[in-house]
Amino acid sequence: MADDQTADRMALRRAAEAVQAHARAVRAVVRFVEDLDDLPGPDLLAEYAHLLEQEEEARQARTEALAEIGLDVPSLDPDPQ
Repeated sequence: MADDQTADRMALRRAAEAVQAHARAVRAVVRFVEDLDDLPGPDLLAEYAHLLEQEEEARQARTEALAEIGLDVPSLDPDPQ
């Protein structure tokens, strides 16, 4: 029983850390956009692509960690019927 509780606490901690990591990745994109002084050139587009990749990886990790603790939504799309 104690092992189950420890595993549950660890899963909750991993989920919280994954959510925090995703929030940091989103904030990095916000800072990038807020710091733009002009339309971006190729170098900034490459940096933006990198930030988006990091954000997507963090989102996937967040989704998986939350699903592990039972926070899983099959679809947010409206039912077509």
